[in-house]
Amino acid sequence: MANINDYLKWRGDLSFKVSPFNEVDNLILSEIAYLNLDKIINNKSTTIKWVIEEYLKKYDKKAILSQFPLSKNPISFFENVKNSYRFGSLKISHYVNKISKKEEKQFSSIIIKLNFNTIYVAFKGTDNTLIGWKEDFNMSFMEKVPSQLEAVAYLNKNIHFYNRHIYIGGHSKGGNLAVFASVGCKKNIQKRIIRIYNNDGPGFLEDFIALPKYNEILSKIVTTIPETSIIGMLLNHKEEYKVVKSTALGIWQHDCLSWEVAKDHFITLKEVDETSNKIRKTITDWLQNINKKQREIFINTLFKILENNKIETVEHIAKLKLRKIPGLVREFAKIDEETKKVMMELLKELMREANKNFDKKTIFYGLRHVNKKE
Repeated sequence: MANINDYLKWRGDLSFKVSPFNEVDNLILSEIAYLNLDKIINNKSTTIKWVIEEYLKKYDKKAILSQFPLSKNPISFFENVKNSYRFGSLKISHYVNKISKKEEKQFSSIIIKLNFNTIYVAFKGTDNTLIGWKEDFNMSFMEKVPSQLEAVAYLNKNIHFYNRHIYIGGHSKGGNLAVFASVGCKKNIQKRIIRIYNNDGPGFLEDFIALPKYNEILSKIVTTIPETSIIGMLLNHKEEYKVVKSTALGIWQHDCLSWEVAKDHFITLKEVDETSNKIRKTITDWLQNINKKQREIFINTLFKILENNKIETVEHIAKLKLRKIPGLVREFAKIDEETKKVMMELLKELMREANKNFDKKTIFYGLRHVNKKE
């Protein structure tokens, strides 16, 4: 049951000349994009080794774990990356990090030089802020969210510095941004893209995947999801996807440190498991039964209730205490009657869809279901 940490030990001493770039390398670089490098990196190219060393000096263990709420041991992973010959000497540049509560935007990206001829553009996935998650939910009713537009602008602005071949990718929302940016960027940039990696990132609204521009780059998209994928199965995908075996359960499989690796590739399965299919069908059917305006009302109201109760991160939700519940109920009671009616109808509809797909013996604990034995 080896993972990317084991891969770093196996191949960390090999250059890309000796062992060419592969899907596991892509996953490692997409994880580096999660590092908060504010006040660490500037516009100059800096080695991954130096960047990680400075990051580990700046943040203590508690702060790092809060930045990676789904990951069990991110510190060990980053230590292995910086100490590896394969990745430590690679240079990072063009770091951007933009978070706007007003715009409901959370965006970050870096460029990593693999060699003289090739770069990897890594888009950061959703962080642990409520703003980041709100933007993800907005994808269910907005044609273009702010981070997607930022991703296109980032490519068009920064790639002209490099006359090189391009790999582009990300994990979670970062994978979605990689696809969106590849569709929307300038033609001369698009032609140089070798592969687009979507690592367990959500799909798109139907209008987007019907675009001729999307279909033109479809053959370049490599989508990888864990066996109980939840995030990566959301919304619409037209491309085929690869299912990778994971050592974790349920939503925790979104942590790519749980993905199993053999040599230079993932250990794959034929298809996602029953839980993933049931959750996908429940959410998909629910979204099909409600229009975009209803989705907008539901999401805006839900996040407003959380915000008014000073819930600002995923960690706050995970550690929600019983004494906070009355406050959430009071906020719901303040909603106008029309909005309240929409919320209740949509929740009922969601429960109806869940009841269709999950038998009565199935209970939910977070986003992982457990089958009770009689």
